[in-house]
Amino acid sequence: MNILAELKNLLNEDIVRKAANLTGEKEDKTKIALDGLVPTIVGGLMKRAANEAGAATLMNVIKKGNHDENNIEIVQKALTSIDNLKEFVPSGHNIISMLLPDKKSSIAAMISSYAGIHNSSATSLLAIVAPLVVGRLGKEVRTQNLDKESLANLLLTQKDYLLEETAESLQNKMIDVMGIDSFLSQELRSVSFPSASPIKATSTGSSIPPRQSESSLESKPTVTYSTKDYDEEGSGGFSLPKWVLPAVLTLAVLGAAGYFLATYDWSSVNSTSEPDSASLEQVTGAKIDTTSLSAVKKDSVKTDSAAIASTPKKVVGLDLPNGQKIDLEEGSFNFQFAKYLADSSSKPLKVFTIDNLNFELNSALLTQGSEKTVEDLSKIMLAYPKLQIKLIGYTENTGDTLANKKLSLKRTITVRTMLLKSGINLLRIDMEGKGPYNPIASNATPEGRDKNRRLELKVVHK
Repeated sequence: MNILAELKNLLNEDIVRKAANLTGEKEDKTKIALDGLVPTIVGGLMKRAANEAGAATLMNVIKKGNHDENNIEIVQKALTSIDNLKEFVPSGHNIISMLLPDKKSSIAAMISSYAGIHNSSATSLLAIVAPLVVGRLGKEVRTQNLDKESLANLLLTQKDYLLEETAESLQNKMIDVMGIDSFLSQELRSVSFPSASPIKATSTGSSIPPRQSESSLESKPTVTYSTKDYDEEGSGGFSLPKWVLPAVLTLAVLGAAGYFLATYDWSSVNSTSEPDSASLEQVTGAKIDTTSLSAVKKDSVKTDSAAIASTPKKVVGLDLPNGQKIDLEEGSFNFQFAKYLADSSSKPLKVFTIDNLNFELNSALLTQGSEKTVEDLSKIMLAYPKLQIKLIGYTENTGDTLANKKLSLKRTITVRTMLLKSGINLLRIDMEGKGPYNPIASNATPEGRDKNRRLELKVVHK
C-alpha cells in the first residue's frame, strides 16, 4: 500500500487550480509544492510514531479530531473562497503544531524555496495537506481497527516509498529539515510497544511491587556498617606470622622451575611445528610473506585439495525470445530475472538485488569478474525490447550521507553506461542513488554493511 501515491492522487487538478488561485501562485509551482509537502509530512510522522509517545499523540489527534477520508470534502469546501480558506488554515496548522512541533516555519521555508512560491503561500498549502495526510491515516484506523502500535507499523511500511515519492532535488533538504537522516539509515523493523500491565515473576506469579515513595523509605531504620578491622583481629586460635605464607609460596615456585629445567627436552628448540607458506596459501588463498618466517620443514601440513575445493555452481542454459541462448548460474540474479521475464503471469514493479556485482572501495569502478553480470543482463534486455527498468544504488551508512548518495548514483551510471554500449536504448533505463537509506540489514556489523552496499533493479514495464 503506497499511501504517499494515494495522497498525491487526492491533490487533483481541481484542488491545484483552486489552491493556486487563492494563493496567487502559478498552478505548476503550486503542484510542485503540494507534491513536496506530502512526503515531508509523512516522513515526519513516520519518525514521530516510531516511539510510543509519538504514536499515542498521533492516535489521539486522529480520534479526537474525527479525522478520516471525509477530510477531503472539508478541504474542497475550504478552497471555494478566500474567506473559507482563511477560516480553515488555523485548524490545519494546529495539526502540524500537535504532531510536528516547531516544524511549521521550517517546512514552509523549505517548500517556498523548493517550489519558488511565497512563504505565506507555502504556509497555507501546508494547512491544506496536513488534514489530508491525517485523514488518510484515520481511514485506516477506522476501517482496520488499528491501535497505536499497528498505526506506527503502517507508517513504517511507507519508508520504502518515501524517497521514491520525493523529488530528488528535495530529498536532501527534506531529510535535513525533518531530522530523519539516521532514521532512514536504520534497518526497517516493526515496532512493539511494551504493555502497561505489571510484569509477572515467572517463579511465583506475583507482580513486581510498586516503587516506594521517598517518605516511606525515610521511615525505615538506617543501615550501619561495621568499622571493625578484620585484618588485625585474631581468630581466637593460633596464628602464623605474616611473613610465613609468602616465603612458602616462593619456595614452591622455585622448586617447580628447577624441575622444569632439569626434565625439559631442549633438543626440540631447534625444530618447528609451523606450517609452510605453500600449505597456508593452498588452504586460505592468501599470499604469505615468507621473509618473516623461520625455515620450516616441508610437507609438515598435509591438505586434501579435493576437500577444500569449492563446489562449482550449476550452470544452466536458457533460451531467450530472440533465439539467443545464455548460460547462467542457477539461482543467480540473472537466472531469476530471465525466469521472471519468461513468465507471462508475472507482474511488473518487482525488485531484484543484483548479485555478483561489486565495486572497488569508495569508487564506481567494477571489480574484476563483475562485468559478466552486466553483460548477461544486457543480453536479457536485448531479448525483451519492451522491458524498462530502474537501477537503484545503495551504500552503507559510514561517512558523509550526501557523498554516499552521489557514490551510489555514480555506480548506477557505471552499469547503465555498460548497458547502453551493448545497444540498450537510453529511455529504457532509469536510475537513482539512495545512498545509506532503506538498509536491508544492520549497519552495526561488517556482514550487514556488505549487504547494504548493493544495486537493485526494479522492473518498471515488462
